[in-house]
Amino acid sequence: MALRLYGITPADAHHTAPEGTGTLLAIALVPFRDLSAVVSEQNAFTLDEPTPADLARHRSIVDALFRRTAVLPAPVGVLFRTPDVLKRWMELHYVSLTGALEFVEDRAVARVHTRRADGKQDDVESGSDLAADASEVFRALRRKSVASVPLRLEHMTGVVLSASFLVERDLWKEFESAVDEQQDAHHHLHFELTGPWAPYDFVRMQFGG
Repeated sequence: MALRLYGITPADAHHTAPEGTGTLLAIALVPFRDLSAVVSEQNAFTLDEPTPADLARHRSIVDALFRRTAVLPAPVGVLFRTPDVLKRWMELHYVSLTGALEFVEDRAVARVHTRRADGKQDDVESGSDLAADASEVFRALRRKSVASVPLRLEHMTGVVLSASFLVERDLWKEFESAVDEQQDAHHHLHFELTGPWAPYDFVRMQFGG
């Protein structure tokens, strides 16, 4: 019986099926030391291309876990042939997994996207102006977060236009205020803040080899 992996969580979270997943899948736990792998069973070990429905189910489960505990989201469609293979992988990466859980605990992801308010982004001058202002904005927001990663770059200058920020949960309102301050200081830009999200953008699991 193959196992589909959704994420890694602390074992002491004492999960039941995550709230919000309904009857889409039968969620199970594979424990290893103080970690738990959140999985579901499937009949065959087949590495098919994920469908939109697979993506939606995966995200609903990860987001439900995120609402109750620290979670390291797995990429969509990761399969293990047996529980023993999964446990061996958890043993091999135990130090990295526990360290990553400590890093994301009590933290959430904010995604910030910026664009010109007038929508003019196709010429070199507009692109350069936007890039310069966006660079200033994201430098200011990085000071209000634990870490950040770029999501989208301005195609002419390579400067970040969208970024993901890892924010302390109890400082979320402060980060929102920082985004509002940047909006007030840059009326010619439009900002979109989304979240809080699970740390999808800050987790890179190693498989194979």
